[in-house]
Amino acid sequence: MRHFWLASRILLFFTTSLFAETDLQYLIKSHQWGQIENHFRNTNPSRESEVYSLIEFHEKSPNGDKEKRFRYLISLVRGVFVTESSEEEVRKILTQTMPFQTTLFKLSYWKLYTEITQRNYLTPAERIQFLNRLNLEEDPICRRLLDELVRLLAANNQWKEILEKINSIQETHRRYLLTGDTQYRYGKAKLILGDEKSAVEEWLNLLQRDGLSDSTVQMVAADWSKYKGSGSILQLAPSELTLLLPAVSHNDKEALFRTRPELFSTRLAYYEGFKHLTLVLTKIGKTNELYRVLRSNKIFVDMDSSWIVSLADVLYQQNKFQAAIELLKTFPGKDAGYYRVFTASYDRLGDRELYFENLILYLGKYPFNLFYQDRLIEYLVDRQGEKSNYAPLAKFERALAEIPNLPVKGRLVYWYLRALKENGDIEKLKKELKRYYALCPGSYYTRVIREEFLSIIKESNKPDNPTYNKEYLFEYLSYTAGIPEESYAILGRNLGFVYPKDSYELGNKLGGMSSRIQGHKLLNLAKEYFRVGEDSLGLSLVNFHVKRENLSEEEKDEILVGIGDLTYNTYYTAFHTRSLLKRHFIPDDPILLPTSISVRIYPRPHQSIVSRYANENDISEDKVYALMRQESFFKETATSRSNARGLMQIMPATGRELASRMGITSYSLYEPETSIRLGTKFLAYLLKSNGNELKWASIAYNGGPGNLRKWKKSVYSGDFNHFLEDLPYKESRDYCRIVVSNFYAYDIMKKYHKL
Repeated sequence: MRHFWLASRILLFFTTSLFAETDLQYLIKSHQWGQIENHFRNTNPSRESEVYSLIEFHEKSPNGDKEKRFRYLISLVRGVFVTESSEEEVRKILTQTMPFQTTLFKLSYWKLYTEITQRNYLTPAERIQFLNRLNLEEDPICRRLLDELVRLLAANNQWKEILEKINSIQETHRRYLLTGDTQYRYGKAKLILGDEKSAVEEWLNLLQRDGLSDSTVQMVAADWSKYKGSGSILQLAPSELTLLLPAVSHNDKEALFRTRPELFSTRLAYYEGFKHLTLVLTKIGKTNELYRVLRSNKIFVDMDSSWIVSLADVLYQQNKFQAAIELLKTFPGKDAGYYRVFTASYDRLGDRELYFENLILYLGKYPFNLFYQDRLIEYLVDRQGEKSNYAPLAKFERALAEIPNLPVKGRLVYWYLRALKENGDIEKLKKELKRYYALCPGSYYTRVIREEFLSIIKESNKPDNPTYNKEYLFEYLSYTAGIPEESYAILGRNLGFVYPKDSYELGNKLGGMSSRIQGHKLLNLAKEYFRVGEDSLGLSLVNFHVKRENLSEEEKDEILVGIGDLTYNTYYTAFHTRSLLKRHFIPDDPILLPTSISVRIYPRPHQSIVSRYANENDISEDKVYALMRQESFFKETATSRSNARGLMQIMPATGRELASRMGITSYSLYEPETSIRLGTKFLAYLLKSNGNELKWASIAYNGGPGNLRKWKKSVYSGDFNHFLEDLPYKESRDYCRIVVSNFYAYDIMKKYHKL
């Protein structure tokens, strides 16, 4: 048997295999099982990472073999290649010398434990021994392992061992390692072993944890009642009692609120208890008592005004629209959520003026909600067949003034220009057509506007020197809509003078995130999990770090961009860069962004595969990327609510049909090559069926070719732009706009930035 713990380290030291190691991890992360299978067809694994890649292959590839996977798991943990997956080979792990515990070793150790448990290979006592062998540190695998170990010990009534085990953990590690259930059992162990005071303290600390499940609260309550006496919970002081409210029955709550009025006037010690109490009072309609609690605990209200929005949402769902409004007015805040609930409530009450005012205030704070953007157009434009009745222009202008200048504003700008034309205000229309690009830079609608109003636009001349200042540049872009073939005067020019505020700084900050992550132990460990596709484990570490250091969501986005960069995980880089642009209200228009930002939000992952199948199907790479970006945002393992899978989000039934036609017998829709191959083939068919027009093909890709034919027959009258506005299916409307604007962006990246 060949020993590879040592061999692995020798190979890493004496060969230039660092890139090979990185490439292998990338193949695992991106589910490229075909390449892994080909690599090992005539080559035996000699490193830990190679063995792990085969473990993953045999778990997730359609050509995987469950028994081979189990054998590789035993081999990796044993440190030698085994020829059989017997109980005897597994039991040898219980007495062997443990190696340095790398990330891949710990992952394999846990996967092996799960497998031997399913096979019932070890007795409960041996499983405890197996779990006890791994060193505990701030690591998500160690967290899972400790949770399972404590569960087994509790099931075996080994309370003293639970206490000893947890007490042996470094205090700095304990906060991360103890799950809610483990902390509950730790408290129970203290209680059973006679330390009632310490047990109560532990449980009170547990009950203050954010997001604790009701089932854990109920377990605490059951043991509390068992050891302290039935009804003891109801006699607790208000701060402690409110922590246990999820475990109190409905009837007991009603009695409690009648007999314990001090609950409503006490300044509570714990935020989680405050949330429990206010939520219950909201649900059962005790408004007066709710207001008393909120006033008594103003510090919690001020600390997190979004909780008031959550309570107002409950009232709205109960059709108590006026009550939701009064709650928000009584405890005001500036969250976008306030205006959202106001908007929805005034809409249901039929107050059109307050509905409109709060709608634009909401979109002013959060303009990215496409549902409410559409509701705004529905308010401003009463469309009856081919005839449209428009709200007063002052309403349009009020909305234009409130909503930030971003691509999502494009539809409002478009309908405003149509309203000006309908009203015969041609002079104002001409003026607005000289600046529309500045109102919605990078929007799908910039080209729609140019196309529809081209004759009026061309009555004026393009600025001779578009890079003279901002005003000239936006007038130039309003003339050309940024179309590369029309914008030769600015192609290759430095447009940094017009880049949005904070965009340079953001690009520089993101460029420095990699070194920050690599210099931080916890974040570097998170990176290692992301590197092999264990995203949930990596995220748990990032979330813990963010909470422990009291970081903002913006700082969390920055960390995840850095991790995406380091691990070649395009999804995290692109998604969280876009999230940061939204936070800063920076348009994602590649004409107006520094390259450090634009390459992150319009990347070209798996380019060799995309190029091969785009050429094979005679379509442009840009069209494939435009679709891929909207379908999965480059996440290889993306799965939709309707079960569409992979980079190109192919439904299993569609995948089977395409694979059958193409003679593919074994495939995974999560594997990039398969997804891109099938998705590009389908897109090429739809393009060919629709005059090679991406706008039509994208609707068919999203809504189905049959639905497109039906919508064309019922809605289309010769003008695609008007057809899309009247398309009855919102998802396909939005989808088409986004895919087509993605295509424009990739074309711009190529022709403006040479990328």
